[in-house]
Amino acid sequence: MAHSYESYETIRYEKLEGYVLLTLNRPKALNALNVQMWRELDDALEWIDRDDDVRAFVVTGAPRPDGRPCFCAGADLKEMNTLLPEGSIPELGAGEKPRPASSQARNFYSQRMPRGALVPTLENVTWSPKISIAAIDGTCTAGGTELAVACDIVICSETARISDMHVSNLGWIGGAAGSCNMAWRVGVSKAIELCCTGEVIDGREAHRIGFANQVVAPDQVLEKAREMGRKLGGMRLSALIMTKATCQAVQDMGRMASRRYCDEAFFVLTSEPDKGDWGPGRWVGKKK
Repeated sequence: MAHSYESYETIRYEKLEGYVLLTLNRPKALNALNVQMWRELDDALEWIDRDDDVRAFVVTGAPRPDGRPCFCAGADLKEMNTLLPEGSIPELGAGEKPRPASSQARNFYSQRMPRGALVPTLENVTWSPKISIAAIDGTCTAGGTELAVACDIVICSETARISDMHVSNLGWIGGAAGSCNMAWRVGVSKAIELCCTGEVIDGREAHRIGFANQVVAPDQVLEKAREMGRKLGGMRLSALIMTKATCQAVQDMGRMASRRYCDEAFFVLTSEPDKGDWGPGRWVGKKK
């Protein structure tokens, strides 16, 4: 990992009340994802995954130089063009991500973590044991949309401009499983439509089709995400990890297998070192 997350140049890392605020910070380039940003995001995720004081992280984008909002305009195509001689694809990751192993909950979660993604950064967002929240305002397209659908929860403004223009503009598909994740989120038919046509949708439509969990006024996006981060930041870490793992299990397990997985998660929670601070006794004591 980098010596300190204070040394990042393309992102800002702010540790707050139980959560981290990650801000994509290349405003002149519309927060486009370049190799340095990929690496700094990878490093930031290592800090987040290993910090037991962190329960969640919010991903947002710095405003444009003129003050207009912007989440992320996708990969830095100028840089990518120099990295793709004769159609080769650069290795953007620095090898397999080390698996956090500081608790039974994280070990349990990591048993289902896949390996070998083309763009491991966004897979690491999805498979981080911490809850990820995308706070979207302004432009969100291509790689920015892939980042959004890699997150667990999406909060966007009514005026957000969301699209996936890989097919329509480049004749490609996204290299970070964006179309797959889009299909998980909005359904197969709608994902095909959005990914193939490059249609731009606003926050209201994103919420209607299930892309966004919540849609709010433009000046409330970041505060709503911060509010959720603070709320999650006060909860039991192991329970959050298990909830994320068991909810994700229904996407790649049958009903019976996912139910058994959920039962196993319950028993792991009852054997965690902090088990005495939680459970029925906590509620009964509160009532008294």
